[in-house]
Amino acid sequence: MPNSNSGITWKPKDIVELTNTSSENFLLELDSGVMRLDAGRTIRVTDCALEHHHINALINAGKIKVEPYKKRKGKYVQPPLQQRT
Repeated sequence: MPNSNSGITWKPKDIVELTNTSSENFLLELDSGVMRLDAGRTIRVTDCALEHHHINALINAGKIKVEPYKKRKGKYVQPPLQQRT
C-alpha cells in the first residue's frame, strides 16, 4: 500500500527565521544535520531548532535574531527567454 503522507511534517506557522547579526560564521548542529549560517544571512528552520542549547546561547548573546516566518509577498516573474542566434 502506497504511503499517503506527502512527507511534509511541518506547518508554515512552525517555521522561524534565524538571522546572524554578528560578523562571525556559525555551524549549527541541528537534528537534520549541520547547517552553516554566515554573517548577515538568514535561514528558515522549524521552531524545534530553538530547543538546542548552542542556538539558545547564540540568541542570548545577541549574535542570532529570531523572527517568525513571514511569507514573502509578490508574484514570481519568470525571466524572459533569451533569443537564439
